[in-house]
Amino acid sequence: MRGRHFKNKKKRLIYPILFLLIFTLLGYWLYGNRHNLFFATASTTEASKKATIESSTTEQPDAENDPTITTPLAANDYQNLDKDVLLASSDNYDNSLKLGNFVGTALIVKNGQIILHQGYGYQNFAEQKRNSIHSLYQIGSVQKSFTATLIYKQIEAGRLSLETPLSQFFPQVFGSENITIRQMLHMTSGLTLSEIPLTVTNEAEVVNFAVNNAQLKYSGRFFYSPVNYVLLAGILRQITHTSYAQLVENTFKSQLGLRQLVTYPNWYQTANHTVSYGGKDAADYNQVVTEKTGQFVRELGTGNLGMTAGDLYWYYHQLLSGNLVTPDVLNAAWQRETKTTYTGGQYDKGMYLRANGMIASQHCMILISKDGNDAVFLLSNHGNATNYQTLIANLYTDLTGVSAKF
Repeated sequence: MRGRHFKNKKKRLIYPILFLLIFTLLGYWLYGNRHNLFFATASTTEASKKATIESSTTEQPDAENDPTITTPLAANDYQNLDKDVLLASSDNYDNSLKLGNFVGTALIVKNGQIILHQGYGYQNFAEQKRNSIHSLYQIGSVQKSFTATLIYKQIEAGRLSLETPLSQFFPQVFGSENITIRQMLHMTSGLTLSEIPLTVTNEAEVVNFAVNNAQLKYSGRFFYSPVNYVLLAGILRQITHTSYAQLVENTFKSQLGLRQLVTYPNWYQTANHTVSYGGKDAADYNQVVTEKTGQFVRELGTGNLGMTAGDLYWYYHQLLSGNLVTPDVLNAAWQRETKTTYTGGQYDKGMYLRANGMIASQHCMILISKDGNDAVFLLSNHGNATNYQTLIANLYTDLTGVSAKF
């Protein structure tokens, strides 16, 4: 009787022990695979679309798991530009960004060292996803620097010169025989567009529209007009027999190694792209701004690239270091033929370069020394432009002691 009771008691104990063992093993497996499960749940729609696009939509890092590094990192190491950095000595810059109600990603480099790389505000307020060092922004007109670099590389290869006339490629443009590549790079060609293309859908249509509607109005002096860079993109297409988008892919992703560079129309399908917000109040995320019909398409060569602050800094670092084009070609291209300070996508302010891009409430602002060792990059997805211009000028002045204007 006693033995039977003992056996029944053993049977009753086996089931709880088995249940506990199974529960423990299941919990261990779930913990070990938590990132894969969470990513699959959070980005199933993104992942299904990403399968159809190229490396611009590879798996994105998770900002939630980025440890903040509190020691300076060398800015000439690309891997370091993918790290969250905030030094104790950089608290004054961090506080200025917060007090200035900055929304976006800030990157500050001093003496060749990354001292601040942080996100502020929301990347996507509806999803409560905050901006981070991995957030992607439209860089607007700063893209013109990339287009200029593609032209410089053709000059290096002997297929172009700074004095090559536009008429060699588009003789149907009035006055093109007296317009040079240099003038187009510097916005001194005098060309402008009579109207904005609203129905274009691809690169060829954008170029054809520019060729057929370009007008000569301000010959011999600086006049900022994006049509110059649309035509430069068209020249690149003719010389290389390659689409502009593919040239960007080959040069800046495959060769330079930028991992977080996105060409339109891949923008909306790419993880970590930022939602644009309008209004002057940085705390207001009610005004979601979307592109106007054809807005990004028509900005061929002039404003339809997206990227992270880290990748954008690396581009400028490599350009200024002579690793993208030779210093001889770059120096020749940046020689001024007028008083204009505009030099192929940025303004030469003497002791530093200034670059500025705005599109659909996205704002890209850059102040960088000519050796690339001191820099402030502010990329924002909230349209508070005027305050940010003052903010970046003050940050760069405090950083370098050089009085800067934006």
